[in-house]
Amino acid sequence: MTACKSGPMELTDWTMYREGDDVTYDVRVPCTVAGALNEAGVFGGDVLHKDNYAAIDKSQFDSTWVFETEFNAEKGLCHVLRFEGIGYYADIYVNDVRIASSDTTYGAFCIREYDVTDIVKRRNRLVVKVNRAVKGDINVGYVDWNPRPLDESMGIFRPVTLMSTPDVMIKDLFVKPVVDPSDLSSADLEISAVLVNLSDRSVRGCFTGRYEDRMFESEVELAAGESRKLTVTEHVDDPRIWWSRDLGIPEMYRLDVDFRTDAGISAKSSTGFGIRSITSEIDEYGHRQFILNGRKVLLKSAGWTDHIFMQDTRENLESQIAYVCDMGLNSIRFENIWGKDHTVYDLCDSLGLMAMVGWSCQWEWEDYCGLPETDGYGCINDPESEALAIRYFRDQVLWLRNHPSVIAWLTGSDRIPNPRLEEEYIKIYEELEYRPYVCSAKGITSTVTGPSGTKMEGPYEYVGPDFWYKDRNTGGAYGFNTETGVGLNIPQLESVRRMLGEENLWPLNKVWNYHCTASSSRMNTTDVLVEAMTGQYGEAVCLEDFMRKAHAMDYDATRAMFEAFRCNLPRTTGVVQWMLNSAWPSLYWQLYDYYLVPTAGYYGVKKACAPVQMIYNYADGKVYVVNETLSERTLTARMTVYDPASALVDTKVAGVTSTARVPQAVFDVPAGDCFIYLELLDENGDAVADNFYCIPAEGNGYDWDNADWCVTPVRRSADMTFVSELPSVSLEMDVERMSGGFKVTLFNRTDKISYQNILKAKDRDGELIPAVIWSDNFLSLCPGQTKVILCRLPEDVEDAEIHLEGWNLCR
Repeated sequence: MTACKSGPMELTDWTMYREGDDVTYDVRVPCTVAGALNEAGVFGGDVLHKDNYAAIDKSQFDSTWVFETEFNAEKGLCHVLRFEGIGYYADIYVNDVRIASSDTTYGAFCIREYDVTDIVKRRNRLVVKVNRAVKGDINVGYVDWNPRPLDESMGIFRPVTLMSTPDVMIKDLFVKPVVDPSDLSSADLEISAVLVNLSDRSVRGCFTGRYEDRMFESEVELAAGESRKLTVTEHVDDPRIWWSRDLGIPEMYRLDVDFRTDAGISAKSSTGFGIRSITSEIDEYGHRQFILNGRKVLLKSAGWTDHIFMQDTRENLESQIAYVCDMGLNSIRFENIWGKDHTVYDLCDSLGLMAMVGWSCQWEWEDYCGLPETDGYGCINDPESEALAIRYFRDQVLWLRNHPSVIAWLTGSDRIPNPRLEEEYIKIYEELEYRPYVCSAKGITSTVTGPSGTKMEGPYEYVGPDFWYKDRNTGGAYGFNTETGVGLNIPQLESVRRMLGEENLWPLNKVWNYHCTASSSRMNTTDVLVEAMTGQYGEAVCLEDFMRKAHAMDYDATRAMFEAFRCNLPRTTGVVQWMLNSAWPSLYWQLYDYYLVPTAGYYGVKKACAPVQMIYNYADGKVYVVNETLSERTLTARMTVYDPASALVDTKVAGVTSTARVPQAVFDVPAGDCFIYLELLDENGDAVADNFYCIPAEGNGYDWDNADWCVTPVRRSADMTFVSELPSVSLEMDVERMSGGFKVTLFNRTDKISYQNILKAKDRDGELIPAVIWSDNFLSLCPGQTKVILCRLPEDVEDAEIHLEGWNLCR
């Protein structure tokens, strides 16, 4: 039994059962039915491993499932129940009185409020009966990223809140910052809220707000049952400006408001907000360019997905967002309005990550949605579906609009909404929003809102690192690529062993393919990677050989993707790695795996996104210095070149003054197979950044005429066998325990290159510890080089064993 006093109270403790069954489960809402059953151990501990998921009986989710809870309600108050997300059909009862029926109460992204004042007593019983979405429903979507959720995300997947007041309720509190990007010394805040008088009498009171040391108030009189939008404008001098993490500090404010009468406070509300300007334009090349506080920004991003059972916890989300920051990304793309609550968006706010949100291509392909596709407009084209999407749009814009991290809404992913639907979206947007609107993530022009300025031309399968520099027709480094990547971002061996089982590790088999994507056409096997691997390095002869080659290919190609977009400024405006994370144990599209262990690509991205960095351009054979800070930097650049036998070929040093967003060529790399080590040093000779490459004498020969959205075929593979021929070396490792982690020093006292060394923090069972932050990893050491690497452990981990593996380490 939950007690309630005046004010909002989240109802979290529930009982769940299948209608007609005697077995009950204690659950915490928000949750899905399958998520709650998984939490209870019903599916077994390894349901997501091997191919066990395919064996689960889905018919149990054809039944109605029931959620029940109890709450207290204070006598003499008005009471409103608020549901922020139910999947998908619901009958809702309070004290056996049905307040909502499933024939009208359906849709995942509807926010619903019910005045239950006349129904509630001091002690109350709330029952929600849910049924899953069926073919043709506009539901939460995971598309081809993983198998479909067993229950189609059926349940109460967002909070349920009881709001209680003597008379007036505060809704839709919003702070719109108005900032002149040419002068950040002042700002206006347009603060609005909807006041709703739930009582049967007129109410006179004062709407009061407080932020920092400022206060405002407004006298209001509301008639019985009246709703009124109230707007207050505040001028702020010397505001603390919200910046993305790569450009400054993401300053946040907090606004607290209340409505009070002579009898006391009736209602309270609060929100965080940021003061910043966000706009976009179509640049001279036809690409969408986002502009934050007057500064053009290159969006370095990756695509988010929630857990397949929607079981992300706050701790899990904090670890994931810490990884995003550690890689140096400045953005996340949410192709779906993800999240059980606001946690992930709050983290983006506080840590300075820009968020692009919008609708999923789940609703644009008949295979996934179940409705027919129409004239390139996806599946939402009949009156009922359009009406639901319009309601979704209004509710979700209201739900998200206070987050300064949210910089854009995309109402299409692979398609655009039909003109009739988009016109309705724009009416809502002009009423409620101010940030950039984008009609699609694909390069499409809308008759209503103009060009998207984006592109979605892939690739989604493996391409070599030189592809990103050489391609000028599909996904290469020009414009704003909203989703792209190299396909298989294979986890480290310990994770692969967990997900596939020892018996399935070698040779590659159908269980490997089961943990690729869920696409029925392509991207559902390891074949493309294996073919490319064989062409570049030679056929993998064992699991260990396959893993090291797969990691090297991931590291080089994923790093090059981000580097090419930096190196090709200003003709580039954004790139989104497809994807950031995985909904289940996967081999595809991830920078860290389901177990929260980074892939090789993670460290490639981290190297690529250092604020100031040296980059090898695979197209022109030059080394560039790139700078995406707000400051000019005077640095010393150094390039050391080694031949395939690790013999020193040349060392070049140059002074460079690096200007923000102006890539600068500093060195030419000699022809032929070689290794190059790049260093940037400050005026004290301290390292600012470094980078290491193995460069083949000749790059890949691409079959450009047969390129498509998925992959560009290769006619001739770059010969990387010289890397495989590196002789074995021995490294010395010194491990020093420090507060919160370790300091690891690696010594290469040999005259040979030690390539792709992997540091691992393991627990006593030999498993990789999740959420560990390494300052560098999958790193190479030049002859005679010493390198210090820092390891930060999660707060709840007291100790770990540090292990070292490497491409050519002595076994």
